[in-house]
Amino acid sequence: MGHREALIEQARAVLAGNDMGAFVRPGRDLYPHQWNWDSALIAIGLARVDPARGRAEVRSLLRGQWRDGMVPHIIFHVPNPDYSPGPELWGSADCEGAPDVATSGITQPPVLATAVRVLHEVDPDPEFLEEVVPALERWHGWLHATRTDEEGLVAILHPWEGADNSPRFDAALARVEVDESVAIERTDRRVVAADERPTTSDYVRYRHLVEHLRKRGYRPDSLEGEPFVFVDLTFNSVLATAEEDLAALWGELGESGSRARDAAQGVRAALAERWDDERALYAEDDVEETGGETIDGLFPLYGGVPTAAQARRLFDEALWAPDRFGPSPEAPWPVTSASKANPAFNPRRYWRGPVWVNVNWFLVRGLEQAGLASEAEQLAALTIDLVSRSGFVEYYEPTTGEPLGARDFSWSAALTIDLLLRPPA
Repeated sequence: MGHREALIEQARAVLAGNDMGAFVRPGRDLYPHQWNWDSALIAIGLARVDPARGRAEVRSLLRGQWRDGMVPHIIFHVPNPDYSPGPELWGSADCEGAPDVATSGITQPPVLATAVRVLHEVDPDPEFLEEVVPALERWHGWLHATRTDEEGLVAILHPWEGADNSPRFDAALARVEVDESVAIERTDRRVVAADERPTTSDYVRYRHLVEHLRKRGYRPDSLEGEPFVFVDLTFNSVLATAEEDLAALWGELGESGSRARDAAQGVRAALAERWDDERALYAEDDVEETGGETIDGLFPLYGGVPTAAQARRLFDEALWAPDRFGPSPEAPWPVTSASKANPAFNPRRYWRGPVWVNVNWFLVRGLEQAGLASEAEQLAALTIDLVSRSGFVEYYEPTTGEPLGARDFSWSAALTIDLLLRPPA
């Protein structure tokens, strides 16, 4: 068995080890429940090796869909009293329109339509599309109906709807007034070293925001006046591509998919207005106040937003620049989750500097779409090399490649499978 085949088998073993029957958990020790975009990314990997199991993953996630269309960020299929924060924090059973299964009350980047499209391309199943496409339509419709701001972009109401403790949220979180002396319980510190996880100050604010939203049934009357409202370019870039994929899925069912297609165009047009020609990437909210760039400014590449000239500059001057997100002699592993020039850059702490397989996967696809095939191959090859050296973990230290966060991490395994088996663009 060659190295490539052995790596695929190792990745499949991680997914099998995390398979809970109804769903694949993100990680063995730290993440016992079903997370939204984890599950979609896992389904993309499963599409290459076990499409039927991938379809089961999608069905399991949609069991948590609320009546208004929202697909929540966590579904608590299995009671786990040792995990905190758990379903008791969210209290979904008391909320109008919640499903029978316990869930959180917020959402995550909508990768699911993209996963369903990959599943259908690999192993066509029209009956499955008839079952799930209307649910995807309701979720996307809910996002536009309840979260769209005056720019035409979707806002998130909690950092857990994005990249948790990214420096891009620092200024917005600092504006949230809380009692920092409140004691909180959190499972992550029992499993992962404290210097790899969000701070206690961050967590106090995360809990406060959940409690604030819970009092409103997770459905505030408007965005105006909410304590945390952030236009996340990553979320919107994922949405733009997902809308295009949803339109294609409607086409497979003989429908026009016009709402989804128009929505993809609208989100892309609004993201295009964020291009910062001086920085050669897209302008993030609060970047002037936080003083540094994060991967959020790169993500419209995945959304199919930049012109050919902009994509070329974004890669050369930002994504691959050694003093920003790219490989350098001191930090050979890209793509760092915050620019190395960001004052908040931390190579070990969660979304504040480490390298993530899912981020690299999104950017590989974006580079391919922009016609930068050799650049995509470079990033994919370094990602595979990193995984080969350090295993399928949650994230990686960019200077040493050291494994960080949860071990045997499912989306790292699943997306490695996709990178190795997906046909060339």
